[in-house]
Amino acid sequence: MFRNLSAWLYSFRANPLDTLIEIAMMMVALLMSLILHEIGHGYVALKCGDPTAKWMGRLSLDPRRHLDPIGTVCMFLLGIGWAKPVPINPNNFRNRHRDMILVSIAGICVNLMLFLLSTFLYVLSFKASGTVISYVQQFLVILLTYNISLAVFNLVPVPPLDGYRLVNQIFFRGSLDRQMSPQTMQIIHFTFLFVCLSGVLSSTFSRICSFCMNGVAGLFFRMLY
Repeated sequence: MFRNLSAWLYSFRANPLDTLIEIAMMMVALLMSLILHEIGHGYVALKCGDPTAKWMGRLSLDPRRHLDPIGTVCMFLLGIGWAKPVPINPNNFRNRHRDMILVSIAGICVNLMLFLLSTFLYVLSFKASGTVISYVQQFLVILLTYNISLAVFNLVPVPPLDGYRLVNQIFFRGSLDRQMSPQTMQIIHFTFLFVCLSGVLSSTFSRICSFCMNGVAGLFFRMLY
């Protein structure tokens, strides 16, 4: 994290205007990625019969409704992060097991769709040229990077991430929540938070995300050129 901060400070001293533009792009892309991820959870929950997220204002585009301060900072500096989990009441679902899986995977699907769309637009943008296009390309690279990072990160089966909910429902039919005490869940959560803040996972996630980005971009290049 501190190496990234040093890099930002050096970049700002060397070229303050371009650095400010890049930070603005990152903030916009970050807000889009995190907010739409959480709205995806809430919207699918609503369609499955649970209006809890809607009642609590979590279908809003207001960043204050969704952003977790630590998760947002981690996403900005480390490339992996999270937002506030969407509140749901499984008792409202029409099919509890099926709908829990659908709600859990909804945010990841939103990020994957944004990743595919932004990658496609990035590849398509090479048919044009100019200063504006170069800024558009820069923004699209940031957007696709954030979204594949969020999709991959949220597949980790650690509470409270979506990957844990998927594993819990698919393989244990929700029994893990009953088997582990709230204290144990909290210990796991804070241990994982410490690991994320340490930056230990950053290189592994970077390699996975780079593999995905290169593969999808290469596929779109072959399709379009």
